[in-house]
Amino acid sequence: MTLGRRDRATIALYAVTVLGVAWCAALALLGREIWPVAGTLLMVANHLISAAIIRRVSGSAALSPAARRYWRTVAGAVAAIGLALLVRPAGRAGVPGAAAGAEAIHALGAIMLAWALIRLPFGAGRGFRLALALDFAITATAAATVFLHIAGWDSMHAVRHSAAGLATIVAFVGVTTMSVFVAVKVVLTGDRTLSRCALRRIGAASLIGGGGSAVGTALGGPAGQFVLLAVIPVAGCLIALAARRHLADARTMPQEAPRRRTYSLLPYLSIAVVDGLLIHTIVADDADKLAVALFAVALTGLVVLRQLHTFRVNDRLIRQLDAGLVDLRDAQERLSHEASHDALTGLANRVLFGDRVTACLRGLDGDRACSVVLIDLDDFKTVNDTLGHAAGDALLAAVAERLRAGVRPSDTVARLGGDEFAILFEGVGAEHVDRVLQRIAESLLAPVAVEERLLSVRASFGVAAGRAGDDAGELLRRADVAMYEAKHRGEGGHQHYTDGMESRAAERARRAAALRAALDNDEFELFYQPQVALPGGEIVGAEALIRWNHPSRGLLGPAEFIDDAEQSKLIVPLGAWVIAEACRQAAAWRSRPGAPSTVSVNVSAHQLQEPGLALTVAEALTAAYLPAEALTVEITESAAVGGGATRQNLQDLRELGVRIALDDFGTGASSLSLLHACPVDEVKLDRSFVPGASFIPGTVDDAIARAVLQLAHAFGLSTVAEGVETAEQAAYLAELGYHSAQGFYYARPVPARELGGDRVVAAQSSLEG
Repeated sequence: MTLGRRDRATIALYAVTVLGVAWCAALALLGREIWPVAGTLLMVANHLISAAIIRRVSGSAALSPAARRYWRTVAGAVAAIGLALLVRPAGRAGVPGAAAGAEAIHALGAIMLAWALIRLPFGAGRGFRLALALDFAITATAAATVFLHIAGWDSMHAVRHSAAGLATIVAFVGVTTMSVFVAVKVVLTGDRTLSRCALRRIGAASLIGGGGSAVGTALGGPAGQFVLLAVIPVAGCLIALAARRHLADARTMPQEAPRRRTYSLLPYLSIAVVDGLLIHTIVADDADKLAVALFAVALTGLVVLRQLHTFRVNDRLIRQLDAGLVDLRDAQERLSHEASHDALTGLANRVLFGDRVTACLRGLDGDRACSVVLIDLDDFKTVNDTLGHAAGDALLAAVAERLRAGVRPSDTVARLGGDEFAILFEGVGAEHVDRVLQRIAESLLAPVAVEERLLSVRASFGVAAGRAGDDAGELLRRADVAMYEAKHRGEGGHQHYTDGMESRAAERARRAAALRAALDNDEFELFYQPQVALPGGEIVGAEALIRWNHPSRGLLGPAEFIDDAEQSKLIVPLGAWVIAEACRQAAAWRSRPGAPSTVSVNVSAHQLQEPGLALTVAEALTAAYLPAEALTVEITESAAVGGGATRQNLQDLRELGVRIALDDFGTGASSLSLLHACPVDEVKLDRSFVPGASFIPGTVDDAIARAVLQLAHAFGLSTVAEGVETAEQAAYLAELGYHSAQGFYYARPVPARELGGDRVVAAQSSLEG
């Protein structure tokens, strides 16, 4: 459908509307009868064209379903009014029932127009519908009062016995009231279904059509007929133009949001009109002043009810607003708390902790103290890697509770991130801080039940005392330095910051960087110390021992750098390199007669706690084409009792077929339960328990060597004696029943290229001679 200015249907509508109004005006000015056929046909044509335009608009897909339904109803209403205009001349000609039928059809059209508007979603809820009903009652009362006054009570009395006259009066009063109400309500309320410009034209059409009909009926005679006939085509034209404008707006711009008012002006406008009419009738001493006064009293009662309803609605809105404000305040407090507290533990976060440290430092004076403690959980990463992040979060929450329980309510406990916590002590000295930290460290060691496992936590604490002029960042930095100093000791516990501590930390960082560079530059080398069979002395294996070819310090033994590797966590990649290199060398030896048939590597506690150790070993074996039984992993007794990932790694290594040896047996947590629970194949007697050259049977060393041998035999384990330095020691250990030995008596650790032959020469000369 084309809706340009030259749309033929619209041009025809304009033409018949102008001609109809002009025809009525000319006849009125001439004082002649107003119901000629020409005028009637013009008004009927006006409504039929309007109905056709509106019907075409209602079929457009650009409109919403509610809008299409509305315009279909309006098209039917306009057509009904056109039919009434066509029937009305028959009533004037005396056709029985024609006049009443015409008025009934006219009223039906007006009601359809009003009903279409009322169905639009101006509001929802019982409260709104009650307000709408009261507004309608108020408007109807005011309109009836004005209509009856204009028409005159005497004329009403004259037609009360005429059914047609009474029906006409009632219909027009109803139509007028409905039209005025709908027009004003649309302007006051608005709607999302129709565009604002369309609503304005609909309101104007309702006001002109309904009000003009009432005025025309009230005036009577030729003047009344002119008003009646002139406003009807104008109203029809306005409704058709409203439909066209709505369709144009729907196609060219997004739907506007309606402007809703929380009040209605209808009651106040109605009572103003009736009160003005009452004053006029009293001043003019009209005969109907009593009737107008009664209507004014009734109207006032309705307005009071409407006002009471408004008060009730407003009271409910105020309560909802109060509840909303309470919810808003709670939400603001919750957001403020979330912005300054850790979501997992509920402790203060880094931002809030920094603010409180700053405030504490500002208040420092001669008698006031301030201490900051940074806390880091040792080996927490292992919990996350082995048990998962859910278990790690549960452990962090348990640690937070124990920290909170260990301090005063006035002290601030915070989680700074990950497994790092902090405490701010205000107004207490170093002695108090030491006691509290000792108590917290002991509480953390108590096992925590996490996913059906008992976990204990060891933490390192760094303490820094605030001084006048410090800022929060500097104080936290000093506490951090002290915490890493405590962590470097490897014992947990706490450490107070002292001047110069940074230089030690810097030196450790320098050594760690040097280790990392050495690993990248292939500066490490493996030496091998052979293991020989007793009593024959054949080489049956070799233990891989790492050395560092330092660019400036020369060849360094493990005592020079292993501690630094442990502290910097470089022990894990360094250990992986040792495993891969040892496997490669063992595979190369297998083609050389007299070379070691197995190789042993030492694995640290950190490596055992690292998930995926077994995968690292498997990849090394695969890359070297070395059978798993040719590799022995040596662990210390203290590392074997780690639990968690340690136990899983040992089990996985056993399933690979790799042999496991307990190194330095007798120096750690030796127990029968360890030998029973740990999946080991071999026990290595520590060098400190190997009987000396001048040993005496029955001494402590002799007893320990015999006891270890008996335990190993009882559990079906092979035995290796370390630190053998003399022929006497070798002969005695062979006599006791040890399977193999290693030590300087046989050979010192040497590079792989120097190890080989059928026998170690020193062993041959001492055992065969």
